[in-house]
Amino acid sequence: MESRIEDVEEIDTLIAELEISKGKGNLILCVVNSPLYRDRIIQTLKWRFTSKVVKVENGSQIISILREENFNGIDILMWIMPEEPNEDLLNTLNNFRELFYKGKTPNVMFYNQAFSESVIKKAPDFWRYRGNYYEFKEEERGLTFEALEVLTTPLTYINKEDLLRKKRINEYLLEKVRDRKEKSIILGDLGLIFYYLGELDKALEYYESALKLNEELELKERIAIGLGNIGIVYQIKGALDKALEYYESALKLNEELGNKEGIARNLVNIGIFYRNKGELDKALEYYESALKLDEELEDKKGMASDFSNIGVVYGVKEELDKALEYFEKASKLSEELKIKEGMAIQFGNIGNVYRLKGELDKALEFSERALKIFKERGNRIQIAQTLMNIGLIFVLKGKKRRALNYYLEAQGLAKDSSIYEDINMRIKILRDNENVKGAKQKKNKREQRYNSWILKSN
Repeated sequence: MESRIEDVEEIDTLIAELEISKGKGNLILCVVNSPLYRDRIIQTLKWRFTSKVVKVENGSQIISILREENFNGIDILMWIMPEEPNEDLLNTLNNFRELFYKGKTPNVMFYNQAFSESVIKKAPDFWRYRGNYYEFKEEERGLTFEALEVLTTPLTYINKEDLLRKKRINEYLLEKVRDRKEKSIILGDLGLIFYYLGELDKALEYYESALKLNEELELKERIAIGLGNIGIVYQIKGALDKALEYYESALKLNEELGNKEGIARNLVNIGIFYRNKGELDKALEYYESALKLDEELEDKKGMASDFSNIGVVYGVKEELDKALEYFEKASKLSEELKIKEGMAIQFGNIGNVYRLKGELDKALEFSERALKIFKERGNRIQIAQTLMNIGLIFVLKGKKRRALNYYLEAQGLAKDSSIYEDINMRIKILRDNENVKGAKQKKNKREQRYNSWILKSN
């Protein structure tokens, strides 16, 4: 889940500052160039705080909202500035800067680097009047499509140090926070952190505590998310029937709420359940239902995930042309969305299909493309898995020494992972074959020398 999240500490600091600023006017400026990444940061803050998001079009809109609207019940106000600044906006920011502090709601303003430079030059009083200032430079990351999707956080924390830091922050906040709704969010975050750390019993404990609190508070959307997350933990623990029970409860609640996005994710998880049970046609039915909803929602990221999952089912069913068709659709969307990790996964999937079809050169081409991206991203286990796949291609090509080199490289990366034993087994088989081959060659040489001696003696 290798530090690929350079901004984790800044995001945590921003959250802590907003916690402290609750009930007071404040102005925090955030520079982020990627709209996709900006939206993920906003989604993270929306999960943590009750918020209002304003897409700014002109200066009078800012003045009107700050002067006239009542923000009771709103923890933070987030402003998304346009891509290009204009004189009207810059003058408004400079001349009406006090309005951001008159209310009792902290303000977070997002804009790009070009807008920031214009503010510094043409709205210097606004710039000096600000509170804190953050720059978020991490490029957009993708989710691993074949992984069970956990819904409680938009940003994926994978590096262990980041997770442990996040754990400490949340444990501290859990002791300090008195608001029950806020406690439920922190409990859910801790469940997610322990999930990524692989401590499933701990994850379950926190998820269940969050669920209980959300049920007492009658927060139905959070209840649905909690049910889904508990189902995921049970599925990974191998308690499949219990997992299905939670998935179906989450689905029923999301259907009552009319939450199409939640319904789509529940359908995906139920599809994964049936795929793991070997009921492939049922899995396909749920994936296709999820795809239909994601298409209605125009959720391209969800569609890419659905295409990938459908491709996996067709691959298992050995309908390789169908599998290839869906993996290529997933790959195209991942490239369009610039989700590099998603691209790498689909390249790997396409490579596996070509390998099964016997088209080994094409298989190698796509597997190497996947490997290149995984190495750029620093995902140790995905690198090891891809090295193992390339090793298998070289085995099929009859180049067993090259295969062994790839397996050995994978072995060095895969310690403490679920694929480590598989790699060791492949290395053993290759080495045993080499030993048998070597023994046969020695035997043949001895026989040749013996025959030569017989001929000479005759």
